[in-house]
Amino acid sequence: MLVLAACVKSAAVPCGTEICPVGLTCAADHCVDTQVVTSCNGHAESDPCDLGEAGSGTCQSGLCIVGTCGDGIINGVEQCDGADLGSATCLDFGAPQPGGLVCGSNCTLDPSGCTAYCGNGHVDGTERCDGSDFANKSCEDYGYYGGTLSCTPTCAVNLGGCMGICGDGIIEGFEECDGTNLNGKTCQTLGYNGTVLALTCGSSCSFTSSSCTCGGVLCGSGQTCMTAGQISSCE
Repeated sequence: MLVLAACVKSAAVPCGTEICPVGLTCAADHCVDTQVVTSCNGHAESDPCDLGEAGSGTCQSGLCIVGTCGDGIINGVEQCDGADLGSATCLDFGAPQPGGLVCGSNCTLDPSGCTAYCGNGHVDGTERCDGSDFANKSCEDYGYYGGTLSCTPTCAVNLGGCMGICGDGIIEGFEECDGTNLNGKTCQTLGYNGTVLALTCGSSCSFTSSSCTCGGVLCGSGQTCMTAGQISSCE
């Protein structure tokens, strides 16, 4: 016996991609007449059921279905049936043109004939990726030093598999520094002595040009930055 009481939602609520108005019930993410559900309450799969003027049918997955997949009429939870696609078009799948949508043998919509949609394995329109197609981009194109891109079901790029990027505080690849991580270096360890400007890291993960300068210049080997009043010079 099938018990659907816990699965059936009340009227006037979101239902998959639909909103069920008063008088309809949400079942299997589709809005159906409440009688379609109640007429099968307490009945087993394939038991006969009756929808009054709508005719007699059989209980299928807890719903009273009049007609079958292939009769050319959308029944129960069918997305489509033959040439009957309801109101669906390729536009619902992100394609730029409405034509090309067909109904599969299992009465579900088949968008494979649409010219462009998320899930066809090709980057189209505003998609950043589609399946394994990343429009010839890699983690390096997004500022990372390596790793593997992945694509979400909505055709957005997932950078979770990328590794290493300037700004993560970790010195990698060609970086001299990263944020406050100076790789243990100071102006003194680099050979600049005296009261020089501090060693700092720039946005490109290299030391800034002002680092360790004395009066605007870098002191040469063996020189020390000396300050007299407001004037600094290498001596």
